[in-house]
Amino acid sequence: MRRAERAIAGADDVFETLLRCDALSLALCGEDAPYVVPVNFGAERKDGKIVLYLHCADGGKKLELLKKDPRASICAFRQFGVYGADSPCSYTADYESVCGSGRAEIVTDEPSRLHALRVLLSHYTDRVFENESFEPRALAHTVIIRIVLDAVSGKRRIVRK
Repeated sequence: MRRAERAIAGADDVFETLLRCDALSLALCGEDAPYVVPVNFGAERKDGKIVLYLHCADGGKKLELLKKDPRASICAFRQFGVYGADSPCSYTADYESVCGSGRAEIVTDEPSRLHALRVLLSHYTDRVFENESFEPRALAHTVIIRIVLDAVSGKRRIVRK
């Protein structure tokens, strides 16, 4: 990282920063060009690594690409504001972000799928959903993707709030 003073130090701080982000961009290896798509996510820490859970429909380009090449990169970002003075070059932004990479896998066993959905939902709501809360018809068409981040870093610049 070029601006080392902006690096987020410590795995706990990187994880907490990730949890403050609302969405992330998922980058996959495309056939002719990189493929990037914004997704909702949930995250937890297991064995010292960040584990991400995503969901999608049971068909589409994202799944096609993941089946051919499971390598994935992510970037989650929060911007607090852009500000400056009279000069265009004086403008800057306050932000925090987390980037990482790992391998994606499709989660197939039902207990793990339900766990992943609960982690994902807990990122966006305080409600607790039990097994019976999930509609079997909807679950049948929902694919769960798990990405264990092998590499992760965070960056932050906050001068104003």
